[in-house]
Amino acid sequence: MPSLPAARISHFTARRLRIKVPEKRRNAVFFAAVAERLAAWDSVERVETNPLTASVLIHFSEAAFGDSSEPAVTQAAVRSFQTADDVLRRWTANQIDMRGVLFVLLLAGSVFQLLRRRLDAPAPTLLWYAGDLIGLWSDRRPDPAITASSGPVTGQTG
Repeated sequence: MPSLPAARISHFTARRLRIKVPEKRRNAVFFAAVAERLAAWDSVERVETNPLTASVLIHFSEAAFGDSSEPAVTQAAVRSFQTADDVLRRWTANQIDMRGVLFVLLLAGSVFQLLRRRLDAPAPTLLWYAGDLIGLWSDRRPDPAITASSGPVTGQTG
């Protein structure tokens, strides 16, 4: 069996992948075989090849990524963060969560940078991230489920 040609990924998005196979440039038979094989995959919606540019463009179907539009890396990161948050809450009897820990770490880092007189980027950036983490920079309204469970606010009827 002959060895496979060297290929490289030249472009990748959530639904498309472009692969270049320079050593097979102008080989129409090779690119036709690649297109035929890839088109048989369930997760592939369409395959476009161009022997002149030595390019294979693969369009993936929705089924390739499930029902979510988020990349797999993002989903994995969210799951890891959620797992760590669950463990931390369990260990501290729900007194500390991951968001609070990150806020304290970012705040401590920014204070440390301020004490080092690093006012150009690190301190303000860390302070910005810490403030964003607790919602200082957004106009988010309080969660209705939380405010409802805490009882009426002074001066509020109902």
